[in-house]
Amino acid sequence: MNTNVLLLLICWIPLFQDQWKNVYTESAWADRDRWQKADEIIKYGIQKQGTLVADVGSHEGYLTVKLSPAVGSTGKVYAVDVEQTKLDRLQAILEKRSIKNVITIKGDYDNPRLPLNSLDAVFILDTYHEMNEHDKILEQIKSSLKAGGRLVLCEPVAEERRTLTRKEQESKHELGINFALEDLKKAGFTIIKKQDRFVDRKAEKGDEMWLIVAVKKI
Repeated sequence: MNTNVLLLLICWIPLFQDQWKNVYTESAWADRDRWQKADEIIKYGIQKQGTLVADVGSHEGYLTVKLSPAVGSTGKVYAVDVEQTKLDRLQAILEKRSIKNVITIKGDYDNPRLPLNSLDAVFILDTYHEMNEHDKILEQIKSSLKAGGRLVLCEPVAEERRTLTRKEQESKHELGINFALEDLKKAGFTIIKKQDRFVDRKAEKGDEMWLIVAVKKI
């Protein structure tokens, strides 16, 4: 290969992001804190301690662990995932950190199996795009919320894929805010906040994340 071409390729390498980079395991959490804006996400769903909340699509517990002190010792966090191996790793992390106010739930693909009419807030972080049964999921989540309870969604989409179909976006593990807004309105939620380009993670994953806060009508 021509030396000049090789040098050009080397110079371009840092411009390519790894969309499959793992930001979910505990070893990656500290770096994720730099850009995820987790505290800001949490404040949109939790106004006081003693509340009951859920982290749907908890993975190994990045948000779950942060929700625990936010709800306090009199509150409770339900951590839901469809994969038992992830819940097992989360349980080990909870035990290691002596976290007592988290309950893990193995959900179904169309039902997170949350208690009815009980929750003050439900968080779905970087997981909604994986839910094929989104209408049923939203119906179940709405049933689990108290009147006035909040659903906080935060999802990624790359700039170059914003105009693609939903199926095409989801194949890349992302979703445009317009599709989520349509789903939430169809489910009967009231949108109280929406912010596109809420999180910039182009350097990490090559995309940006949007935020929606929706409320169950009183």
